[in-house]
Amino acid sequence: MSLRLLLLLLRRELRGSLSRVVFFVACLAVGVAAVVAVAGLADSVQGAMQREARPLLAADVAVSSRRPLPAAIDAAPAELITARAQTQVFTTMASAPPTDAGPGPSVLVELKVVTGPYPLYGQLELDPPGPLADALHDDTVVIEPALAQRLGIEDGGQLRVGSADFTVAAHVLQEPDRVQASLAPGPRVFLSAPALARSGLEGTTGRMTWKALYQTPDAASATALAAWFEANEDLAAWTRVETWTEGNPGLQRGLDRAETFLGLVALLSLLVGGAGVAQVIRAWLARRFDAVAVYRCLGLTPAQVGRVFLAQTVLLGLAGSLVGALAGTACLLAVPALLGDLLPPGAVDPIQPLAMLQGTALGTGVAVLFAWAPLRRAQAVPPIRVLRRTVDPLPLTGLQRLGGGLLLAGALVGVSVLQAGDPKAGLLFAGVVTGVVLLLALSADRIAQALARLGSRQERWLPRHALRALARPGAGTLPAMVALALGVVVVLGTWLLQDRVTRQLGEAFPPTAPSAFLIDVQPDQWAGVEGLVTTAGATRLQSAPMVMGRLAGIGDQPTEALVAGLEDRERWAFTREQRLGIRAEVPDHNTVVEGAFASLPDVDEVSLEARYARSLGVGVGDTVHFDIQGVTVPLRVTSIREVRWESMEMNFFLLVEPGVLDEAPHTRIVTFQLDQEREDELQNALAVDFPNVTLISVGKLRDRARGILGRLALAIRALGGFTAVAGVVILFASVGAATAQRARQVALLKTLGVTRAGAAAMLALEYALIGGIAGLVGVVGAAALSFGVQTQLMRLSWTASPGASALAVVATALGAALAGTLGNLGALRVPPQQAIRES
Repeated sequence: MSLRLLLLLLRRELRGSLSRVVFFVACLAVGVAAVVAVAGLADSVQGAMQREARPLLAADVAVSSRRPLPAAIDAAPAELITARAQTQVFTTMASAPPTDAGPGPSVLVELKVVTGPYPLYGQLELDPPGPLADALHDDTVVIEPALAQRLGIEDGGQLRVGSADFTVAAHVLQEPDRVQASLAPGPRVFLSAPALARSGLEGTTGRMTWKALYQTPDAASATALAAWFEANEDLAAWTRVETWTEGNPGLQRGLDRAETFLGLVALLSLLVGGAGVAQVIRAWLARRFDAVAVYRCLGLTPAQVGRVFLAQTVLLGLAGSLVGALAGTACLLAVPALLGDLLPPGAVDPIQPLAMLQGTALGTGVAVLFAWAPLRRAQAVPPIRVLRRTVDPLPLTGLQRLGGGLLLAGALVGVSVLQAGDPKAGLLFAGVVTGVVLLLALSADRIAQALARLGSRQERWLPRHALRALARPGAGTLPAMVALALGVVVVLGTWLLQDRVTRQLGEAFPPTAPSAFLIDVQPDQWAGVEGLVTTAGATRLQSAPMVMGRLAGIGDQPTEALVAGLEDRERWAFTREQRLGIRAEVPDHNTVVEGAFASLPDVDEVSLEARYARSLGVGVGDTVHFDIQGVTVPLRVTSIREVRWESMEMNFFLLVEPGVLDEAPHTRIVTFQLDQEREDELQNALAVDFPNVTLISVGKLRDRARGILGRLALAIRALGGFTAVAGVVILFASVGAATAQRARQVALLKTLGVTRAGAAAMLALEYALIGGIAGLVGVVGAAALSFGVQTQLMRLSWTASPGASALAVVATALGAALAGTLGNLGALRVPPQQAIRES
């Protein structure tokens, strides 16, 4: 077949098929838009991270630790270093100086102590402009404008940090290595090392992070310096080494996980759209069987017929993919408004050519893949159909159906792995999607068959026709049911998860839960602190001593040997400084699941939280050694506890009975309940009399978490909405596929005396039933999804949401009824004589 003939036939086939083209393009565009939006967001943030790699780290190499950096760090090869700076970051209270009217207002802040030419890369913008080193002296600080506004500090005013007052020398407008996020503990305050010593807070090492920053001559030197740090035995166990070439590993891991999850949800929308493409092509080709028979009589072979319709499919697939790519790009414009400050300013660039290319290629490929079976059926149309229109194409053989199934399965695995970027995640997704689709299809089909049998026993014609139509041969309603059900699963499932977590935040504050914590209360300060808290009107006041310590070893193995080869995220249990709570008995919100607490005389016992014990790989009977202020203390594990952290009560990973650590330096942690207004007053009083004591308002943290969770859930539900929209488009495609059949059915009903309104009511009821079945099956799937995630991954209790589930079923049914009625308006207008003559 010549190219000219192919183009001529292609033009003839597309002529007069505007409605089919619209449905085809819409099915693909919805899924491609989701793919492009997710890929574009990931590529945009990745590009921003790469462009700002050095400023995000503020160095070529950074070495961070939760304990003071050892002297071994100073032995690093000098030829690999051109400049060095150091920072210390921790959380404390800061306040405006007291006045005659009483203590000044105070707020939780994040202190950053700077030594050396910080930052080595990036721009630290100050107002008034100038180097940070020139603004920081032993009596000055640099603060964020938000802190000045909250405390009412004017330019050149005073800020109290610890037990000393400092002059505000400048405001910091931009900090290169700080990722803005709503869960930041508080505004930033910069000060110098001499200023920290003057504040009296130098000993608060339990909440401090040390970081050494290095500038190197070139990238090779950065790699060599990082390798030197990682090979040093005195540093490897307690530090984390980062280079600008690898970016922020934690941020990168989080981004990769989010990209995988959102990418697979977007792929689900595209696959649902592919099912719609199959519906459209099936209906399209069913109406073109007569033309195909004519082509065969004119000498075209089955292969040439297949090429004509394949070219048509590719062309329309490309058009739909391009429309979807443009729609996905438009979606990227809304991301900054949707996610707020969860992303750095300017991180999202809506123009992402690679994402658009990826989405277009995936969309076109999915269109061709799902068109395979209908195209094979078109090739089997016999020429004799020109004379006898009742002759149908030959059915596919068992081998052909098997080959088509294997092709579809292989392609599903391939695109899943490509979209996930991880073979394991892609294979798991492909398997789960296949299983879910089969279960949804089986459930929907069984329900439809049962309702159809029920319709046979109805005496009134309206419910009888509507119910029996659900199982009518060739109706093509099952794919629409499955697509709608998938949309319900994604949208309702994510809503149920978000609602449960949000309610969990609320349930974490029962009448007995504390509203605030005090930390770093020294033993000699407890009487005074208790007096202030009691005077403020606090209730349910509780306190317990605790000792700060670091794991020195387990059994006869030192910690250095235990963490060798572990990744950063696996080291936290071994290397972070832990709070050992001193309690005479296990609290009510803890459950001992193994062993018994304080059960052995003359034995120094410790009780471990269950997940912490699993992270360490220890159990009852093992001995753990803790370094407490340079003294190694052996403790035998005699019990394992499950802790309800969501209770927000005073909880510890480690509990030690009184008498074991009485000689060790300790502080107190205090919990109580107090009205929000009085919390602020107490915070101000503590900042004056006990500046080292930090008050943490649980309610404020909860509200911040709720806000960030709400925005993330909205973004996920918006993405899940693509799947729901794809299901609606498929429903319209199914309606369009049966237009001719519907016209004949309506015409026959009219000849029997049924009015147009009656026929419309029948169609509305039928499609309402389709939507209701899809909604019911989807609700069950969403409940199963939320149950699995909540109970197995989040370790939360699960409760049913009958109101939301019923609303989802009703909304799906009403939406389907509306779509079915609107889609069949043309069939309702066809005169009976015309429909019967054309049949």
